[in-house]
Amino acid sequence: MKLWKARTTTRLRLLVAMAGAVALTLGGLALPQPASGATTLIYTTFKGDGAADQELWVYQSTNGGTSYSVLHDTNFRGPTGVLRDPSILKRGSTYYVAYTWQSWTTNSTYFAVARSTDLRNWTNIATVPSGIASTRNVWAPEFYVEGSTVRVIVSVRQTTNSSGFRPYVYTAQNADLTSWSGPQQMGGLGYNYIDTYVVKSGNTYHAFTKNESTKYIERWTSNSLTGGWARQGTLWSSGYEGPSLVRLDNGQYRIYVDKYTNGGIWTATSANLSSWTGLSSVGCSGCRHGTAIPR
Repeated sequence: MKLWKARTTTRLRLLVAMAGAVALTLGGLALPQPASGATTLIYTTFKGDGAADQELWVYQSTNGGTSYSVLHDTNFRGPTGVLRDPSILKRGSTYYVAYTWQSWTTNSTYFAVARSTDLRNWTNIATVPSGIASTRNVWAPEFYVEGSTVRVIVSVRQTTNSSGFRPYVYTAQNADLTSWSGPQQMGGLGYNYIDTYVVKSGNTYHAFTKNESTKYIERWTSNSLTGGWARQGTLWSSGYEGPSLVRLDNGQYRIYVDKYTNGGIWTATSANLSSWTGLSSVGCSGCRHGTAIPR
């Protein structure tokens, strides 16, 4: 009797395990499972306007991005000795940052791209000209990846236009990210917008950008990256810039913004990119405008 019960229990356990496996591959497709823990993130940033602060810092978070500790002070400052607004991308085992390579008080007509395999040692691999006549500033390049195509969205200001910055899109021409196309406008998203960061959900593109007139972060949407943008409203209060987003293991989006009025980065979360929680301060000593990605 005891042997029969043991065999029956074993069969039942096997059937339950098989049923679970079938449920997770229903229709031949692997179904999403709950995250096993908080997303581990890395955040690339600079620290300020002083000469010693305009270099690449790499931070890490193991609690889903609400606080960070220093991973590497890389001392990387690019070919000009200035690095600001670094946007990070990982492809395979290689990391890339696109960055502003002049201070905010100095004219600049290029953005730059650097590469690393260990997050500590970086090599500049591209300096990309704006390709726009009478360029005065090229600021805040932000990576945007769709499928196998890598793009960078850049804020460009011209000396001949008093209306301020406007976002343009540049597309990588090779897998090494050493060659780039000329600019394409983000049609509909006009002048005096800076620090534009884009994510796509379904068929809709969502742009988060700072209105330099009102000093508010705004959300815009479109069915095309380079045209048809429509404003959907402002987020939080004025006095923030440098928005960047990361997708967490639980499916939520986390946004970071730079409270440039008195320093520090702040964060909020959303399940749908349109409704957001209130902002809360991030424990990230000295952090400024930057981006986060899963480690």
